Amino acid sequence: MKRRDMLKQSLAGGAILATTPLAWGANPPATVPGDAGGGMLAGFDREKITPPLGTRMMGFGGRDYKQGCQSIHDDLYVRALFLEHKGQRVLILAYDLCFVGREEADRFKGALGREFDLLPRQILINTSHNHAGPAIGTWYWSGYLPPERLYVNQVEKATLQAARRARERMREVTMTAGVGDTTLPLSRRKPDGKGGIAFAPNPEGRVYKHLPVCLLKDKKGKPVCLLFSVSTHPSTVMGWDITAEYPGAACRLLDEHLGTTAAMFLQGTAGDANSSVIGRGREKWERGSWAEVEEGGQIVARETIAALGRPMSPVIPGIRTALTEVQLPLQPVPPRGEFEAVVKEVKPEDCPRNIRCLWATRQLTQLDRGEPLPASAGILIQEISLGRGLRLVGIEGEPVGVWGWMIEDLFSRDVTFPLGYCNGQGMYLPVSAMIPEGGYEVVSYWEYGYPSPLATGMENIVLNTLVRMQERGTG
Repeated sequence: MKRRDMLKQSLAGGAILATTPLAWGANPPATVPGDAGGGMLAGFDREKITPPLGTRMMGFGGRDYKQGCQSIHDDLYVRALFLEHKGQRVLILAYDLCFVGREEADRFKGALGREFDLLPRQILINTSHNHAGPAIGTWYWSGYLPPERLYVNQVEKATLQAARRARERMREVTMTAGVGDTTLPLSRRKPDGKGGIAFAPNPEGRVYKHLPVCLLKDKKGKPVCLLFSVSTHPSTVMGWDITAEYPGAACRLLDEHLGTTAAMFLQGTAGDANSSVIGRGREKWERGSWAEVEEGGQIVARETIAALGRPMSPVIPGIRTALTEVQLPLQPVPPRGEFEAVVKEVKPEDCPRNIRCLWATRQLTQLDRGEPLPASAGILIQEISLGRGLRLVGIEGEPVGVWGWMIEDLFSRDVTFPLGYCNGQGMYLPVSAMIPEGGYEVVSYWEYGYPSPLATGMENIVLNTLVRMQERGTG
């Protein structure tokens, strides 16, 4: 029995809790095996989204409250890949940001949809999860401090401009895809010997170490876009300097290798992996240097080039897209008294500077208004097939590395990009086996505003949804 069939069989008893129907392209699959079916058109471009000095940052809670960014180490970008085949179109966007929250993602998709006549399922938004960039979304302090709307406006304008130029530059391309390996991810979930998990380097921990790549070239053989994905937190440095971190360094080095601006990093299932350059051979994570940021980029660029040097499979073009929201159940909401106890631990005048107090106060305010606290977390799931044997699976939130392996097993015939940090910020997505262990990825639900942690069984809901997508024919 094939691996994907075994997985489907094991998931057969899992419930599907989707609040919206699967949204599919109106046309049937555009190609059949052995039939090129016309050429894929593709265009790529990028636009700066470097913030003004003083803009609030996102990625480290203690740092983010104190002050805004003070200097620019290197520029941030939004990168856009516009594709079209037989009337079916898709736009892939990659941002050098920690998150694009659901509200902002919906706003950007709305603006793009109006201008380019695209539906939400035809637009994929992915962030590198850069911890040294500006704040967008509602994670941590950004859920309680006023949003910097001028910067959000700047990013929206840059997004539209990058998409316009990418569309204008579309030409016929060929696509090849393959999978390499990376040494950059290092698990940050280390058993503490007491049945729990410490936030420390764990060389024995399971992370997603595959490195999917897709190279698009025009008829002259010139690269149009190189998609590549690594599943590792860009959290090497902590300060008030703006930087695109190791993904930015990797894109720069790959552009130099390709001889043109074409590299596009997509963040994978990085929820429980940090860069090995700040953890290998150490008992705890060390704060990295600029040299170590560059080293991380060099590792990824070198491994991506190695993947391109392996045998690559040609992709017969055919665009299919799907998007839905699933509801992942939370554990029972604590009684009101637990939230009140958190607030009482802090002096009233100190609450605005205490994120846990703000969180507990928010829960109490909602209860006082007669609104029940949420019993589930809505998470968007998106699937994009670019042709026979190539697909992208985007999950809202921070899936841990095991998710990458599960998604890869489900679509074992294809080169698959398992991606987190897509179309919103969601929350940390552990797997059921991690719930009793605890650890940061399990207990940090409150940083995303939720009243309680995820319950077990979340992977069955997501994977069953992906099975339904596959059965409806995304590739």
